[in-house]
Amino acid sequence: MIFSREVNEIFESWIDKVGRPGVLRSEFGRKAILAYSGGKDSSLLLLFFEYLHQKYLIPRPSVFHLNHLIRNNEDQENKIFEFISTRFPHHIVKKKIYQN
Repeated sequence: MIFSREVNEIFESWIDKVGRPGVLRSEFGRKAILAYSGGKDSSLLLLFFEYLHQKYLIPRPSVFHLNHLIRNNEDQENKIFEFISTRFPHHIVKKKIYQN
């Protein structure tokens, strides 16, 4: 994935604000788990992890989507899985369904 100059600048600015030692510390050498809802915030976080992987060789996270069965959101789920599979083919997406 190629990141635009603007995206590079935004991510590097964020790393600088948080502090490079904090973002790039050794714990990030371990694989993270990312709860992915398909919303803008979790999509941005997933892109940030991909940026960290490409630029700093931090492992890609495992991506999980949890369906609480609160509403019928099959279309949204299909879009989520399409987004993951087309942009991050090396990720494993697991879907869990919570039932009482």
